[in-house]
Amino acid sequence: MSFIQADDIIIHGTTSNGKVFRPSDWAERLCGILSSFNKDHRLSYHEWVHPVLIDKVRCVAISAQLETIDPGMFRFLMDFAADNDLRMMHGQDFMGEQQPAPVAETTTDVPQPAVPDAACTEAAAEDEHLAGSVLREIPPGETASAFAALSVLRPTLTDINRFVEQVNKVQRAQGYRLLGIFEEGKANAVAVCGFREETNLASGRHIHIDDFVTVPQSRRRGYAQRLLQEVHRIAQENGIAQLHVDSNVSSERTAAHRVYFQNGFEISAYHFICTLCNP
Repeated sequence: MSFIQADDIIIHGTTSNGKVFRPSDWAERLCGILSSFNKDHRLSYHEWVHPVLIDKVRCVAISAQLETIDPGMFRFLMDFAADNDLRMMHGQDFMGEQQPAPVAETTTDVPQPAVPDAACTEAAAEDEHLAGSVLREIPPGETASAFAALSVLRPTLTDINRFVEQVNKVQRAQGYRLLGIFEEGKANAVAVCGFREETNLASGRHIHIDDFVTVPQSRRRGYAQRLLQEVHRIAQENGIAQLHVDSNVSSERTAAHRVYFQNGFEISAYHFICTLCNP
């Protein structure tokens, strides 16, 4: 176990239902993002927040003093944990002896109720999540609420201030818009779609989807299709007949490709990239 203090606040790398949080380097990424909060202390934030490995699970240890030292950073971390349903613990929880293993439940002869069909159960859960969430456009003043989700899609995003500045000052000026799905009680969007209207000689007027992601712990809840339906509605309202999207061909994007095919997209072109050497 990595070094922790008894009064540290621990964001544990498991959710309330026991699932291990992904991606595997989430703790390192989260700590890296924190360097954007205080330009005067970029190299000292690790004194208050650092990744730790507890029983082979990646976690983040937060000094109890951080709430006073940098309230903004502390609130961000608490929101991150709440939004991602991560378990909150204290350093002292890991100072004593190991907790005894749970006692196996004994079986009885009491008849068990019939197990619902898996598809029905999944559909019911999806409906429940949809009912407890809100889809809305993210205005410039709330651009930061899309950062957590988009940093999953774009790992190079590590500075929330630069992200907000680029989106609001550069991309929005080019017609970029953000849609987000917000679950009840969460400050950050759990699913995000960034898109813009384009007109060119090859395709005429169309909507191009630049960014499309659902955070791992909120997938399989119908959010992707819901976002695509909303973009489709916006296109129809504006007399636009086509939606375009580029998607990487790595195996990690297989699920995304499936969503696109299910929603009427077809592969129509290659996307070539030529990386130029710096002059």
